[in-house]
Amino acid sequence: MTHESKIMYTRTSLLAFLMLLANSAYSFDFDITSFRTTLSKPDTSHTLIFEPQGIDGQKTVFNLTPLNNERLGFFVDVNGIEIGYAVDVFENNVETKTQNFLFSYRKLKHSRITLNYQILEGLETEAENLRGVGAERRFLENSKSSKIELFGLHNLYTFGEGESLFEHFFLNRPVLSNKFDWSLSVVGGWSLKYLSLESPNSILFDAEFIQGDIPQVTELKSTSFSANVGPLLSVNLPNNFNFFAEYKYGKGHIKNENSSIGLKQSGDEKSKALGVGFSWTSQDKKTLVLIRGWDQKGRHIETSFGDLSVVRFF
Repeated sequence: MTHESKIMYTRTSLLAFLMLLANSAYSFDFDITSFRTTLSKPDTSHTLIFEPQGIDGQKTVFNLTPLNNERLGFFVDVNGIEIGYAVDVFENNVETKTQNFLFSYRKLKHSRITLNYQILEGLETEAENLRGVGAERRFLENSKSSKIELFGLHNLYTFGEGESLFEHFFLNRPVLSNKFDWSLSVVGGWSLKYLSLESPNSILFDAEFIQGDIPQVTELKSTSFSANVGPLLSVNLPNNFNFFAEYKYGKGHIKNENSSIGLKQSGDEKSKALGVGFSWTSQDKKTLVLIRGWDQKGRHIETSFGDLSVVRFF
């Protein structure tokens, strides 16, 4: 079986499983509360710094980023646990192949805990001279990124008598709104992550402006932990429209498990993130439409994410 056939078989099997799960809800006494379809475009850039020993004045940053990484995901909430799978939605001549598995625990009132497993195949790598002029970009078709992440989101405190929209936007719980109102909350999050970057040749390449030899790095593994906190603004609008905006400041640490000579990815991590979202809920609370976006910048990792979701409740 070819690689493409294996991917297609996996996608078909998982989609069939989700449909079977929905159709068998009463037979197996499953409590299925919602089905979500999401179109998303996540972009995460991993930064590797190459500073060779014995060569003064040279410092190169390699940014590894997925290309044309649009996804279509299907998610079912079963007994308070959302199970989902997302894959590529558009065919491009040059693109990153994506598979994403998600399990999210949603029974807690003000919290969401999620386990995410993601595979990206084919990364665009940009080499940039930090101490001079020069930049070069290549698409490494055989490169691969594997990530396992456990993370939590929490509404820590809401000021006054206002109602936070944290559960509405992050737990997919429908809310009706017929007038303008707002509230301010404090939200926080945490993350434990294992990441593997690999390629049969090397995850780096020899750019023309680099002096000396580039290390052959066929695999780079790292573990990281982080925490963040910040304000969440919730706004209720007429006709069942809602809006949120949040800002988070985070700190963490990334540790390289097999660092190469002159190659650095480890160290303390600081990040700032901005998120916004807009929603509409049908009057019978059977349909929820969400548009959300985030942008996060850190020392080693930069992430932007946008999605359009339609949730159908049962």
